[in-house]
Amino acid sequence: MNRSGIFFLIGAIIFFVVTTWLNSQWISFKYFQLTQKEKQIDYYLSNFTLLKVQESGEMQYFVTGQHLIHQQNTGSSEIFNPVLEARNTDGTITSLVARKAVQVKKNGEIQLQGTVIVKKEADDKNSNGFNIRTSDLIYNPISRELRSNTRLTFTSDQGSFQGIGFSSKLDEQEFRINANVQAKYQPQK
Repeated sequence: MNRSGIFFLIGAIIFFVVTTWLNSQWISFKYFQLTQKEKQIDYYLSNFTLLKVQESGEMQYFVTGQHLIHQQNTGSSEIFNPVLEARNTDGTITSLVARKAVQVKKNGEIQLQGTVIVKKEADDKNSNGFNIRTSDLIYNPISRELRSNTRLTFTSDQGSFQGIGFSSKLDEQEFRINANVQAKYQPQK
């Protein structure tokens, strides 16, 4: 083999090594860039308060929390240490407190995680207040329904219930416990 053949062979080997190296660098660089399909944070709030009012000027709902993260493409939100308060049709307030809340899509169900406390205040006329203590609760803000498959304790002035799993329609004052119901009744004086 003559010298020009050897130089050509060495040059071709160097060319292929450099090309392979550049290609591998380009592929690894592409993994650091976000594509349109990947989750991107649209906005992040810290120690925030959000208030939505009705046309009449009355509060519809009130949300406060330590942190809120909103994903741009999916519309999902994640709230840490949330407190949600909603005005009921009878004018009373129902509040939900949890460790974390996740809403997968706008106006969708809100998954409250960790220890969840639901408190409905009593009004002066017909409605009695109550407290619910459970975990991993799902709240639908549109239909105003609550549900959970975990252990719960329900307390009111009339007594207390314990059980596993429940569903409730807040506007219809309906409450159903799924299993293992234990009740303590307090007769009114």
